[in-house]
Amino acid sequence: MTGDQPPEAAGDGVALRPHAEESFAAELAALAAVDDRLRPARWRLSPWAVATYLLGGTLADGTVITPKYVGPRRIVEVAVTTLATDRALLLLGVPGTAKTWVSEHLAAAVSGDSTLLVQGTAGTPEEAIRYGWNYAQLLAHGPSRDALVPSPVMRAMAQGMTARVEELTRIPADVQDTLITILSEKTLPIPELGQEVQAVRGFNLIATANDRDRGVNELSSALRRRFNTVVLPLPATPDAEVDIVSRRVEQIGRSLDLPAADGMDEIHRVVTVFRELRDGITADGRTKLKSPSGTLSTAEAISVVTNGLALAAHFGDGVLRAGDVAAGILGAVVRDPAADRVVWQEYLETVVRERDGWKDFYRACREVGA
Repeated sequence: MTGDQPPEAAGDGVALRPHAEESFAAELAALAAVDDRLRPARWRLSPWAVATYLLGGTLADGTVITPKYVGPRRIVEVAVTTLATDRALLLLGVPGTAKTWVSEHLAAAVSGDSTLLVQGTAGTPEEAIRYGWNYAQLLAHGPSRDALVPSPVMRAMAQGMTARVEELTRIPADVQDTLITILSEKTLPIPELGQEVQAVRGFNLIATANDRDRGVNELSSALRRRFNTVVLPLPATPDAEVDIVSRRVEQIGRSLDLPAADGMDEIHRVVTVFRELRDGITADGRTKLKSPSGTLSTAEAISVVTNGLALAAHFGDGVLRAGDVAAGILGAVVRDPAADRVVWQEYLETVVRERDGWKDFYRACREVGA
């Protein structure tokens, strides 16, 4: 810290993104206080209360539970019910459909801990799912329980909690299949010790995968049978997507100490652009469009608006305007500099330019794309 830097500038110790069970501790506590329904073994809440936590509602004592997921209620009910059985849950959908978000909140509501997480990548080793070793202990004393380093999945099995595996289809196929015995036999063998860890009641696993990863490391039929698959769709209507974007932007803005700004007009524009290019047709159904190579997901719309809000707060007058979101939209749409730029220019000239009330947006987009 430099001499002229105020103490608060060095950081106040507040996490940039607290875990769900920390951010929404008050709501979880309020639900637990009024929840008198049947709870599966080691669940913090009943299935009804878990669904209420995700979908939102008002409790009998007047406590407002904010929606964490905006979508069909039945999807959430099926996902929650799956976790109350001996079947694991696979959340499937295109990028940006809130799979990770739903996974985290489900684990937080069911187990009170969303951190038992394995992040799937092309380099995820078998040890990340099974267990590893403390090699100093291993060399000094040989294989023992003290030398064993449990994975998040092993810890969840031993404690009767919910484990999470993100981006399952990005994990190499032979590592994926490590889950077969865990999910079918509810047992994790430790052959080096001649022992095993048996899952206690309350254990289950949530995995996420996106549709665009099919063929990267596709799940074996043996592993897929161990999951109940729930597909999370894109928001069904523009209003639903606007609601999702505005809620998440408000939450993220608070965590970044950004001032609240009236940006609904620009949120509507961003969502409209993303949906039209994603669907390949304008909202009125009159003009067919070419779609760019990117997904243009709801998550990307949230990112564009949040970045625009930061621009407005730090370099503008605090009001979210077309110029604040234009660069973000260009970056989201034009992933392939050659093909996507043609798609974007055609959309600007044939749709945006002629749309009533969008002249400022058209000019802003032309300026950043020049």
